[in-house]
Amino acid sequence: MYYPDFKGYLAGEKARLDARQKIDFPNSGVILKVLAHLPHRTKEKDRTTYSLTEGANKIQIDNVGVVGDRHYELSRRSTGRESEYPRGTEIAGGRHIFAVSPYDCQVLTDKLGVEVTPELLGANLVIGREDGGELHLSELPIATRLFIADSNATELPKPPIATLVNYVQQQGCAVTGNAIAEHYRRKELSSSFIQHSKENRGIVCNVEYPVLTRATLQAGQKVFFRFHRGVTV
Repeated sequence: MYYPDFKGYLAGEKARLDARQKIDFPNSGVILKVLAHLPHRTKEKDRTTYSLTEGANKIQIDNVGVVGDRHYELSRRSTGRESEYPRGTEIAGGRHIFAVSPYDCQVLTDKLGVEVTPELLGANLVIGREDGGELHLSELPIATRLFIADSNATELPKPPIATLVNYVQQQGCAVTGNAIAEHYRRKELSSSFIQHSKENRGIVCNVEYPVLTRATLQAGQKVFFRFHRGVTV
């Protein structure tokens, strides 16, 4: 999860920036679909399918995440990904919303040879371009704000319906790999998914706003992307 040192950071981020030079990233997009976790599935009962989501008319969010989602929590237990803590240490919850684009799904579909849908990935939001072109959502820079507005908005409202912050690029995991393998009855897809989804699986976002109330997200809402300079005023 970390660069070995500052020189490694500079080299790695330069490579990312060079790759992004080829991407035409828009200033705004649109929510194409919202999804929710299946309430009757739990980790104990459905070990290979509890991570799946399904299409919904709307979802509600606050600064804890998506209401009713399996990641709706103020804190969580650390896993092997947080190797700096003993496994099971209580840490702040941060995986509030998982977003993908149709392009992300198509890349994984092409790599795995089976259709990879937002539902199989366990996504909460599908975000696309308003013109229907390719949206490389997985390449969205860390700390980018995603401001949600009404479908007819022409400029960023104050306040927006909600504000999401790109926390980190989502990585492949055995949970989702196993769900895809189970869906297609092909065990090899689990390891193949982990191998090919390192930079093509969407993004994980925190909810910055609202805090004291809940906001409703639904298809058709506009998303304004604002790229953070990394400074405070």
